[in-house]
Amino acid sequence: MNFNIFNSIILAGIIQGFIFTAIVLFSKKYRSMSTVFLAALILQFSLSNLQFYLADSGILTYKELYDTIYVPYQYVSGPLLLFYGLTLIHPDRNIPLGAKLTVIPFVLAFCASVAYKICVAAGYNNESVMSAFRMGPYIDEFFSIAYDIVIVVYLYVNVVKARIQERVFSLGKVHLGLGWFKTVLICFFFLSFVWLYCAVMDIFKAVDLYYALWIAMSAMIYWMGHIGIYKYGIMEERKKIRSYYIERPAAYSIVKQKSGHIASLDKLIVGEKRFFDPGLTLEKVAGELGLSKSHLSRIINSELGMSFTDYINTLRVEEAKLYLKNPDFSNYTLVAIGLESGFNSKSAFNSAFKKIASQTPSEFRNSMRNSS
Repeated sequence: MNFNIFNSIILAGIIQGFIFTAIVLFSKKYRSMSTVFLAALILQFSLSNLQFYLADSGILTYKELYDTIYVPYQYVSGPLLLFYGLTLIHPDRNIPLGAKLTVIPFVLAFCASVAYKICVAAGYNNESVMSAFRMGPYIDEFFSIAYDIVIVVYLYVNVVKARIQERVFSLGKVHLGLGWFKTVLICFFFLSFVWLYCAVMDIFKAVDLYYALWIAMSAMIYWMGHIGIYKYGIMEERKKIRSYYIERPAAYSIVKQKSGHIASLDKLIVGEKRFFDPGLTLEKVAGELGLSKSHLSRIINSELGMSFTDYINTLRVEEAKLYLKNPDFSNYTLVAIGLESGFNSKSAFNSAFKKIASQTPSEFRNSMRNSS
């Protein structure tokens, strides 16, 4: 037996993957098409690691592994990542036929693996045929590396396009925020080349970096899983908050005396709920009102006694207070509430709320709970 710190870390990751998959698949809270594919991807990765853990630890020899239980799971990691990415980027669309066809290499490799096991069990000993079969794991590895790189690049291009579309604010659509997934894809891209290097070195029996690769890939996969589920939970909360404020008119306005320009500003920002747009700028608003940026800034400062930023953030903070007071949202994350109030990050939300309300959002929520 060969039990060491490295394969012990890998085993811990395998167990974590199984637990994570069970939680996602058996919890209604997290059940959606994208999270199911995410759970399937993590399950596949855990099963693949389990196979090689059995061989690396000496529970099975590599020959016993390939002759009995080996499944070329690596062929399905790319398609599952593709399915997850597509359903994450376009949750309202079906997976296109072309994407579904990416599972064909896995089906062919699985059939070849089964055929090899049947030959072994039947005692078939044609050396040329069996030698060709024994090349299967090497073919599996190099093909999977190339396949995964192509899929990662394809998803990266789609994420970049989707992020460009996210810059256009719409009350009717909650944008996911795909920056984290873009980072994941970049990491996978570089790890694919590390995997390629390891595979080449293995052929020449040179430096063995597979332990480092397995641990790095495990960390990436499970990190993606936890972030993916966390983001999904925030997205569901944001959708419910969004439906709440879309259905009602803005409940307040900080404008008391309305000159012509300020009345127009109030109608645009409050009446049309433009303060919810995290990308709103003084320049955009001035252009829509037909004013210069500097002129609008002077009007806001002189008539409202505050800067444009403070004016917008005051509206957003007042909106956030409504959600923090609402018992329907009592268990919602501050991230979801901040984003749906128009802020572009939790830190921006906390900073503006503290400045305007003299409390942090969590302190305000606690004070509301204690007073009720």
